[in-house]
Amino acid sequence: MAFGTTTLAAVTAAPVARRRRRRLRDAPTFALFLLPAVAFLALTSVYPLLYTLRLSFHEWFLNRPGTAPAWVGLGSYRAVVEDQVFRTSALNTAVFATGTVAAELVLGLALALAVSREGVGIRVVRSILLIPMIMTPVVVGVLWRILLFDNGLINYLLESVGLPRILWFVDPRWAFVGVMLVDVWQWTPFVLIVMTAAIAALPSEPFRAAQIDGASRWQVFRYLTLPMLTPVLLVTGLLRFMDAIKVFDTIYVLTGGGPGYATEMLSSYIYKQGLRYFNVGGAAAASWLFLAVVLALSVVIVKARARASRSAAV
Repeated sequence: MAFGTTTLAAVTAAPVARRRRRRLRDAPTFALFLLPAVAFLALTSVYPLLYTLRLSFHEWFLNRPGTAPAWVGLGSYRAVVEDQVFRTSALNTAVFATGTVAAELVLGLALALAVSREGVGIRVVRSILLIPMIMTPVVVGVLWRILLFDNGLINYLLESVGLPRILWFVDPRWAFVGVMLVDVWQWTPFVLIVMTAAIAALPSEPFRAAQIDGASRWQVFRYLTLPMLTPVLLVTGLLRFMDAIKVFDTIYVLTGGGPGYATEMLSSYIYKQGLRYFNVGGAAAASWLFLAVVLALSVVIVKARARASRSAAV
């Protein structure tokens, strides 16, 4: 018996050893094929990242000919943090990302629950709802700038029902609300797609059992649907949050960050520092502060997703 077991183990181990030797022998070839991709990523991603890190410790204005980067240590970071415009843009970015993502998750889930059934009409409605997401941000910005203009369609509709017109590009509060509404309009379809797929993948047995037990629709949603979808909601929220905090083109076309700094975001602040005021060191420092905040938030959200996944599994 022992002899048979030993023989079987030896026979099984032989192909495994051959495959391992073959992989080791082919490793240089695989590395050679990967080398162009690695070199391309290093040139387009790693080197610029490290170069901006170096610049963030220097003072350098491109509109001052003949000057070289001057070492200031953490001076650029200190200047950025003390800049009131940076603080305003950071607060605007946090409020914008949190508000839009929360609204998109709620509306996207509600729409997904409404159109999760099959049918020709439902498929047509689902396709129509996806149109905003496939539009480029610049087109969305131009479109909504026309709609929100003082004499635009939105104000015409408001006046037609007896409401006063809103000066979307003059009143700072309404300007901020306007850019949030535009983002929610464009990216709620993304949440709709993800949640529709997640709902279709849910097991049917718990829902049949709940129906037999006489559970109401609200009870089914609260105790079955929502807990099962929570991990997907968190991942979707993370993806949208990462995209929302770096929003630039739509808002730049729509308001340019104004009126004043009412809709100034971190991305537009960095853009203006580097390409309008030519403050390369300040723009680099702001970029790295932005990256640090994004990484910290990513860690928090990923841990929250892991806890939600464990809770759903239990």
